[in-house]
Amino acid sequence: MTVPLAASTGTATFGQIAIVTGLVALMYLALAVLLWRERTGRVTLVGRLADTIGRLHGVPRWAALTPYLHVVSLLACAFGVWWDIAIHIDKGRDAGPFGTAAHYPIFFGILGVIVTGVLPIALARKPLPARTIKLTKGWRIPCSAALVTVCGTFALVGFPLDDMWHRLFGEDVTLWGPTHLLMIGGVVFSIFARLLASAEVEQLVGLNIRRRFQEIAAVGALLIAWDLFSTEFNYGVPQFPLILQPILIVFGSAMAFTLLRARRGPGTTFAALAVYLVVRGGIAWAVAEPLGQIVGHFPLLIVEALLVEGVAFALGNKNRFRLGAVAGALIGTVGVLAEFWWSSVWMPIQWPASMIPPALGFGVATGIGAGLLGAWLATRYAEVAGEVRPVPSVRRTHQLGAVGLVVVVAALFFCVPRSADPGVSATVSLDRVATGAEPRAYVTVRLDPADAADGARWFQALAWQGGGSMTRPMVKVADGTYRSTEPLPMYGKWKSMVRLHRGPRDMVAMWVYAPEDLKIEKPAVQVSNGQRVEFIGEQQVLRREERTDVPRWMWNGGYALLAVVGAMEILGIAWLVGRGARGGRLRAAHLEARKVVVR
Repeated sequence: MTVPLAASTGTATFGQIAIVTGLVALMYLALAVLLWRERTGRVTLVGRLADTIGRLHGVPRWAALTPYLHVVSLLACAFGVWWDIAIHIDKGRDAGPFGTAAHYPIFFGILGVIVTGVLPIALARKPLPARTIKLTKGWRIPCSAALVTVCGTFALVGFPLDDMWHRLFGEDVTLWGPTHLLMIGGVVFSIFARLLASAEVEQLVGLNIRRRFQEIAAVGALLIAWDLFSTEFNYGVPQFPLILQPILIVFGSAMAFTLLRARRGPGTTFAALAVYLVVRGGIAWAVAEPLGQIVGHFPLLIVEALLVEGVAFALGNKNRFRLGAVAGALIGTVGVLAEFWWSSVWMPIQWPASMIPPALGFGVATGIGAGLLGAWLATRYAEVAGEVRPVPSVRRTHQLGAVGLVVVVAALFFCVPRSADPGVSATVSLDRVATGAEPRAYVTVRLDPADAADGARWFQALAWQGGGSMTRPMVKVADGTYRSTEPLPMYGKWKSMVRLHRGPRDMVAMWVYAPEDLKIEKPAVQVSNGQRVEFIGEQQVLRREERTDVPRWMWNGGYALLAVVGAMEILGIAWLVGRGARGGRLRAAHLEARKVVVR
């Protein structure tokens, strides 16, 4: 007997589908009416508000509302994602797109990102940047508006695709599933569009304190949003090799801090860092305290900001790519060592000393690549704002930016693959500390081979999805024998296991306890005292809800589609930012020529 797909996992009911469809339809209808009225010269409340704020702040009407709406949308998405992941870790799968309250801020945040892109399209009137996108005769829009709209649309498409994915493959229970990355990536990439919009406004009206702070806040938001990709590591339940955590930290911090410091003056990286720490810490506190979910840890990035400021002080901002490369290399070494220390202080999984050499190697490569990317973005945004640069220099900067992107992508793709080599087993001993309805027991394992956990990236006991979670290291008590530091629950909906991460990417696990799950036709698992248990591929344990009868080509097709969409977003950013930069250079050159004529 085959369980119906909709019943087997947390897929959407008809009512939830109707809610999503109705809300999206209402939003697009409202935006269509706004577009029609604004483009036909009729008065709208949104237009009046934009005109008023534009006059007060000295910006074009199309740029008046979007900075504030975008930041609210980003905050909603970030809060919702961290809350949602904490719920899944503590309680397990949900019942569809709106199965938990956490999905609502994510959904409305994504809608807000789309509105952030459509508003300047509707309100677009002169003055406009030097390079725009032509929609119809007499209707041109800023490049940033097109980019935000595209990114938001990709993120929104992830919602129905996520439900479709679960119907086909079951619950993947990982942040790094294709549809999850599609939603998160669309929102994260919209921040680059926000920075492009800031540069377009600067091209027209210059820079003041308010717009300077908005740019700093946008880079702080980029740091916060980038940390979303590391959430599984920060919550202590990573499903990919541990080497990815330092790589992601180096990538995000080197790119963001270089981007800002290469454009602006001393101290700006500290301001962006303050935004990151306050907001990220506030979200972690809100999810853990009032909402009662697991604590979300996060990297400090203080040393990384100090390094970029120090390199900028020593070398200056004139050569942005030298700044990015040197600062990136230092972040990939000194920054990695600082985060190694921080992992032993507060992170749920301490980085082992055995991982430091490869972390430093990949960290240097990733840091230099990310620094070059940050320098490329800073250079293009500066050109959008009106910086003049000779054509040969532009070509060189494109080449350096491309090299940086290739290096970073290569590092990520080399480290992402996992393996699950067989050949490890354990004889289990249970030291029960509670019996009855809620039994718990310390778990002791005698490994075969005895050296299987020597130099492991992690060897830990994990219990989750039973109304809470715990991640604790397995402590060595004798040669080849390890014991959990706390008793594991073996009742209710808890899923208790022992996880072993050997070498660069070998990840296996063994069950201790799991309840019967009729919806996915999984029997109960209960390890007994003295039983010999084989370690199996960790994915089979952590993702118990995933279907195993789906052809491999379908899985590969899903990730291939994600790669295509991701490539389209990256190319879209490169093309639209580059287009805006060309317009900024031409406008600056034209203004400079007029000054010469006047003289």
